[in-house]
Amino acid sequence: MAEKIKNIEDAVMKSVLDVFKEDALEFFGIKAKIITAARTELKNLQIDTSFMDYTFLLDDNFFLHLEFQTTNRKNDLARFLAYDAVLYYKEHRPVNTIVVYSSNIKKAETNINTGSIKYSVSAFYMNSLDGGAKYEYLKHKIQGGDILNSNDLLSLVFLPIMGNTKDKNERILESIKLAKEIKNRQNQMNSLALLYAFAEKFAEGGDMDKIKEVFSMTELGRLLREEGKEEGRKEGKKEGRKQELIRTSTRLLTKKFGILPDDVKTKIENSDTTVLEIIVDEILDFKKLEDTYKYFK
Repeated sequence: MAEKIKNIEDAVMKSVLDVFKEDALEFFGIKAKIITAARTELKNLQIDTSFMDYTFLLDDNFFLHLEFQTTNRKNDLARFLAYDAVLYYKEHRPVNTIVVYSSNIKKAETNINTGSIKYSVSAFYMNSLDGGAKYEYLKHKIQGGDILNSNDLLSLVFLPIMGNTKDKNERILESIKLAKEIKNRQNQMNSLALLYAFAEKFAEGGDMDKIKEVFSMTELGRLLREEGKEEGRKEGKKEGRKQELIRTSTRLLTKKFGILPDDVKTKIENSDTTVLEIIVDEILDFKKLEDTYKYFK
């Protein structure tokens, strides 16, 4: 799963910005109005391409550059410096960078001195937030039927990577159970989707089985099952249609031109339904077997 979904924790934190935008900025202590999302793809002078996590143009005419990190590597700061330098070179606007670190990182370098350039970023440590206290607060609020504000929803999503004495598997499980009780359907869906992504990153074996069991009883779990069944039905129908066309085109071509060479049979089996439908429709117009070759890959 880790190979299939690369760095899920980073992806989840990035998804939060898509959903919450300015409310997410306020969660990290940034009080500003977003004018627009800015470029995240940067082409430097060597035409190499790099991608920043998030960049916004704020109402003070500064760029806000956000990076979400689950690692604390020495080269990361140099990489962020390169991003900001190119962004400034391209846009001629100041850039402020904030790096958000997950709970496994308690301290990181925020300054780099390259001689002429002295570069610094601000760090936000999820470990500094008390996940246990926040969980109890959210539990009381949700079970009491209170309306959750954006800060509450963000806290719920981030519970698994806040500071806590419990392991992440237990925190994810508790958070999913809590999200399941949210009355607002859209808020519940968004929270569950992001929390389940955390589960795919961290949970293993029996723990993941428990999480899947709890998740399957949620509204989102039901919808995903139905979507999966529908996709399966569509694929089944599509595959059934293709097999029918393979049999029909093979039979018609054999009847008209005799026993088919093995390579033609292989080409027929590897053709898509559109090509097979053309062959069946135009069988009467073919003067020789070679007339079909133009349709094969």
